[in-house]
Amino acid sequence: MSGETASSSGIILEGIDDVEDYVWANEGVGFWDRYRHVYDHVENGNQAFRENRFEEAINNYTRASNMKPGDPIILGNRSAAYMRISLFLKHRSPTASEYRPLSGLDMTTLAELALKDAEKLMSLQNDAVRSYILKANALILLERYEMARDIILSGLQVDPSSNILQASLRNLERMPSSLIRTRGHDRLERTDDFDCTLCLKLLYEPITTPCGHSFCRSCLFQTMDRSNKCPLCRTVLFISPRTCAIR
Repeated sequence: MSGETASSSGIILEGIDDVEDYVWANEGVGFWDRYRHVYDHVENGNQAFRENRFEEAINNYTRASNMKPGDPIILGNRSAAYMRISLFLKHRSPTASEYRPLSGLDMTTLAELALKDAEKLMSLQNDAVRSYILKANALILLERYEMARDIILSGLQVDPSSNILQASLRNLERMPSSLIRTRGHDRLERTDDFDCTLCLKLLYEPITTPCGHSFCRSCLFQTMDRSNKCPLCRTVLFISPRTCAIR
């Protein structure tokens, strides 16, 4: 993914201008027989996305997801489509909204749905840069800039050469510090110390890793089913539900 899209707040969202296609050679011999309709829905969704028909794209991705849950390409593409609609609503002037109101979800709900898909993708592929790009963009749309910066830095540890993540970090650093502080003020008491960076909710049965990051107990060990590394800094963790105490 490459390119940039501007939001109304002046921040630039990097890497959501296009979606991923299935690479036929990578899907295996039996993919067509088993997932032909999934492939068709993804292709139709991708065409709609590229023609800026994002609601149609989301409908196609959702049909595909119902047939093949937890597919990384579907989750990532739908996340990007949710964000593009959210951006469109952010760009829409109050006059236009009053003259021609739109039905459907509001821009914040759409960004939250994008974040949910990005988090699912990260739980499946926490070593894939695309997961970090999508999650950071969704957090930026939700004006959770400090959390977005943490995700970008974590992604750069996975791939220090990622041009998209580097550009995203530069864009955040160009923002006025007063804007970031103001937007984060309402959540200040919880965001830094009491929110889980995986589920973005108040820490439940919190566990602090040896590298100093805190997560919900269930969130941490769910990700450790797939990798024994810290979801944020990638430090190898030698802990288990039995040996790690709740703090």
